[in-house]
Amino acid sequence: MKKLSLLSLAMTYLIGFASCSDNTAPLSESQLTNVNANKSTGKVASAPWVKQFEDTFNVGSNLSQWTKEQRTDYNSPYCDYNSSVPTTQWRDGKQCLEIKTTKLSTSKYRSGFISSNYQYKPENNTEYMLSANIKLVAMDGGTYKSFTETYGAWPAFWTVQGNGWPTKGEIDIMEGYSFAPNTSRFASNLFYGTAVGTNLLGNSAERNYPGSFNINANNGWHLYESFWKMKDNVVTVTIKVDNITVATYTNSGTAKLNLNNFGPHSIVFNMNVGSKDSSFIDPNKINLFSTVMMWVDDVTVYKRPI
Repeated sequence: MKKLSLLSLAMTYLIGFASCSDNTAPLSESQLTNVNANKSTGKVASAPWVKQFEDTFNVGSNLSQWTKEQRTDYNSPYCDYNSSVPTTQWRDGKQCLEIKTTKLSTSKYRSGFISSNYQYKPENNTEYMLSANIKLVAMDGGTYKSFTETYGAWPAFWTVQGNGWPTKGEIDIMEGYSFAPNTSRFASNLFYGTAVGTNLLGNSAERNYPGSFNINANNGWHLYESFWKMKDNVVTVTIKVDNITVATYTNSGTAKLNLNNFGPHSIVFNMNVGSKDSSFIDPNKINLFSTVMMWVDDVTVYKRPI
């Protein structure tokens, strides 16, 4: 999620993207909710990986490891985040974090934004592995719809240091954009700058998911990962989806990027709706049916020496 500084709410981003091949036929309700077809892709790392953080979002949890935002999204006047929206629910036979949208009026949607109180940054000769299992799905009354059938949804899984953004960087592991009847798009991205409120990278670090990525595969569940390491003071960030590398970032690969200045970062899940840029997301076309939801089965952070 491209996050704007509180000091520069009027700032906008130029969004660059390309199509992914996920424009498949809509899934039936039975396909979307078949627990037997939806085995967990939970990450369990063996030595020398050591677990640093985990939330399995057990139903009844008060989400005490997280901060829930109450504000309008910095990138969209159509989306208001409410602290009551992030909840824990049984979904697909799993205990999940659920972030769901609700249409309040023709120009307002209520949604959720949650960031971890836990923060991390690799020390020299260490690597961190952040993993989350996520499903994006819509509902039309009591009927499940594919995320690909919606228009105007903007879910994201990312890490950031919000204070002084973007001087401590931002790592977007997954940003999804729905544009039905056209193909939905998914990408990773980085943001960085030396002055508060000024991103020096534009979208030069945006990397589209591979064309083989299908949001409806594996019953809609996918494993999203960020590997963040420092080896002999050289920093590398690698993004993977379902164990396939989406992007590998180094300072030499992107002009004006300085990964050594990144962090410490919190983990963020949110569901934005619409955009300030009507040429990117046309507010007159927004269609989320009854709701679009992000389900997160689990999130873990592991660390190892390298």
